[in-house]
Amino acid sequence: MSIFMDLFDNKLTLCAMLMFWTMGSSAVFCYIMIKDQSKFLMLGPNEANQLLGVKMDTWFKWWVTAIYTFLSTAIAAFAGDALCPFFSNVIEDHKTKHIPYSKFTCLLIVQCFTIYGVIMSVIGMFVALTQVDFMLIRIAADLLVNSHTTYYFLRGKEVDPVRYNMWKHSCSPCAPEQSTGALHKILEADDQDASEHCGDAPGQDTKPMLPV
Repeated sequence: MSIFMDLFDNKLTLCAMLMFWTMGSSAVFCYIMIKDQSKFLMLGPNEANQLLGVKMDTWFKWWVTAIYTFLSTAIAAFAGDALCPFFSNVIEDHKTKHIPYSKFTCLLIVQCFTIYGVIMSVIGMFVALTQVDFMLIRIAADLLVNSHTTYYFLRGKEVDPVRYNMWKHSCSPCAPEQSTGALHKILEADDQDASEHCGDAPGQDTKPMLPV
């Protein structure tokens, strides 16, 4: 079990294994489809493949589908990166006591995203299974949007594996008191540094002012 625990904690190794599994699986199925002359590997317009019963036999149909695929995937990636953390960290997290919208508005946001997700996932599944070039367009749109949203998430963060490991172990139920105390000292030092950067005098009340 220790191997799986180490793999669970080491995100870099896990991603490397996922890429190895992805490349291996893709190679196997590509070989099978090439041997069987699968129509899924066709590129551009052709009369063999259909999308929702419509033949993709003209460049107009292909370009309309390709542009839709790119925009739809980009919208889905952006909306997912923006809303899913809000759902898990604000609405569903019991530690979050304050919310920026009314409870009815939060419910409406969740329900709208659910309807959007169901309908778009069905259409996206049919588009992705039509032929391989649409799947490649989906991957390109996902990578483009995720690179920007991930940069947004990482802004203001500092690379410090030592403090990260201390924080991670302090959150464990079996965390020793020494590591927890050390973490608290580090966090206090960080708060003091942040106060100095904000121009707060020592001992000054740094509580945020609430809008009237």
